Amino acid sequence: MNKKERFQAVCRKEAPDYMPVWPFVTTQMIYGHGLMLPDVIGKDWYDTEKITEVVLASIGNVGYDIAIPSYVECGFTPFSDAVELPTKFGIGTCCGGEKPIQTKADWPKLKKKLTHFDVRTTDVQMKGALEVIKNVAQEVGDEMPLVTNFSVGASAALSLFRPVEALMEDMIEDPNWVDAMSRAATDFAIDWIRAQYEAGANSVTFLTEVIGTVMVSPEMSERFNLENIARVVETVKQEFNQETWLHIHGNMKTPKAYQYLIKLATQAGIQGFHFEENHPPEWIMENVVYRLGRPACIITHGDHILSGPVEKIREEVKDQIARIGDGKGIMMAPSCQVLPATANENFKAWVDATHEYGKYPIQYQSKVKS
Repeated sequence: MNKKERFQAVCRKEAPDYMPVWPFVTTQMIYGHGLMLPDVIGKDWYDTEKITEVVLASIGNVGYDIAIPSYVECGFTPFSDAVELPTKFGIGTCCGGEKPIQTKADWPKLKKKLTHFDVRTTDVQMKGALEVIKNVAQEVGDEMPLVTNFSVGASAALSLFRPVEALMEDMIEDPNWVDAMSRAATDFAIDWIRAQYEAGANSVTFLTEVIGTVMVSPEMSERFNLENIARVVETVKQEFNQETWLHIHGNMKTPKAYQYLIKLATQAGIQGFHFEENHPPEWIMENVVYRLGRPACIITHGDHILSGPVEKIREEVKDQIARIGDGKGIMMAPSCQVLPATANENFKAWVDATHEYGKYPIQYQSKVKS
């Protein structure tokens, strides 16, 4: 099987030749290539050639199976001039709290900016990232799933518009305004997803929802996100005949959170899920793959990949795979992004161990009953 075929087998809940790995790789691929962020990106410049080299090196050297085929710094907002690049290891850029909407009085001006903003040309980073997608698709797109990626709903509003603490207060004090920001941010996300497909992305959309049930209740998360996620799912299906996966933060094992998860699958139409480390393999198999009929990823804590050592990484992977029964409908993922300071040796050991121990049919004793 090539990587596209392996991914599609999991999505159909069939057995691939071996378990695919779907890492959320952002800053790590820069650091793993011996570079720092100021070497490849700045407030008003973006090195397309170097970042293309970085993405292809990460894919080729580490050997994972599904990729975000570009690099866009999550800390950048194209609507703010206040940007600080870390010169050492860090998650990414920092906007120093200077998001464009400091008070509600800033909202009309921001809405006006949105009407004139072109995701393909206005922002140098986004324009450069689309060129990288084009370059990467030409090199590996025939055999590898290349996904589109952005946040959605309130998470997108947080990323683009409003400081996190302020947005959390707004959800209590002015929820109708948060509805408006979440919808506008999702409109922006949909345009950006379209541009990524036009540039050469060839697989599913990978939405990230970092607020999840960590910062707010399941009911609030549903209010600000469910309809917006459904809009993305519908657009991606209608315009590109692709499905949508969701990376969501928070503990979905509680009764109210699980009810929200059901709605994400049945009402919003999410095809599959990335969770975080609160969700053991048995729970994911029983409550997502079997009960909801949705493929999903089992999770390795990102700090365990970072810390190693290699033999400990391999043992953890082996243990996880021993707990998933027949393993159909399952991939491997980190708890969120691959942490920036993760050594390529550890990253590759995690991928290789998954491929080795995850050969189908799964040979290890299952603790899950179908």
